[in-house]
Amino acid sequence: MIEGMIELNIAEWIDVVAVWNALLAPAHYVQESGRRLFWGFLLSALILASLVVTCQRRRFDLKGQLKALFNRRYWWQRSTAEDVGWLTANSLIRGLLLVPLLGSHLAATIVVGSALQTTFGDAPELNWSLFWIGAGYTLVFFVAEDFSRFALHRWMHVSPFLWRFHTVHHSATNLTPVTVHRVHPVEMSLYYLRGLMVFGLVSGVFLYLFGGQLHGWEILGVDCLGFLFNALGANLRHTPIWLTFGRFERWFISPAQHQIHHSAAVEHYDKNFGTCLAIWDRIGRSWLPARGQNVDKFGL
Repeated sequence: MIEGMIELNIAEWIDVVAVWNALLAPAHYVQESGRRLFWGFLLSALILASLVVTCQRRRFDLKGQLKALFNRRYWWQRSTAEDVGWLTANSLIRGLLLVPLLGSHLAATIVVGSALQTTFGDAPELNWSLFWIGAGYTLVFFVAEDFSRFALHRWMHVSPFLWRFHTVHHSATNLTPVTVHRVHPVEMSLYYLRGLMVFGLVSGVFLYLFGGQLHGWEILGVDCLGFLFNALGANLRHTPIWLTFGRFERWFISPAQHQIHHSAAVEHYDKNFGTCLAIWDRIGRSWLPARGQNVDKFGL
């Protein structure tokens, strides 16, 4: 009986630890370079925002910029509090439900690689250098990741059923970097599954083809283009800072274009679904450049 009570207490303690770790997970995002809220990405966004405001006003006003940055009216709003609430709730669901049920990215990679090995036998010998393997993986993963994000995002708008969940994200009336995590648990789960499938497929294929030349963990950390995207102001997508890419918007979605996507104006509905590349929106006829546009209000 005593042994049973000890086992029960240990099981309950493990559950408490799991819940606690899931609750604290968002606090560690600033330390994880794979997260949008990584401190380096926040710092680069802050520098870019300062440059944009300085160019727009044609003078550098440090006092004015600091005052705007720490403006309580911007940060202390109900919309922002809801962002944090959704972030916390989704962190619990991801840590306590999705990861245990669906597995990690590494597990998905191993499953795909093993399935290819079982189905097709040994991979053909490809004598690529580590540089070209890394470059190939980065490019393939970047394109697959970006297209899958676009496809799911557009589907969330097109499907009346999925739109009910996606309205949570678009209901934000005040955009901050935390707004990226303002999503319904159903949408978060769909994006987690999408990311798991894309990562597992691409990484698993590369692990199968080049497994004799490198280990799985040497592939998993290679996403230079995604890192570059986040470093070049990705956090400004959910802010009022109007940063455009000019002519380059034909190829890359700027923060201003994503703000258009969040605009409450009817003429901006269902525009700029893309994350990084603009080609998907151009093919789908949902691309809208920032030039000549103005966003007065965010939300539904």
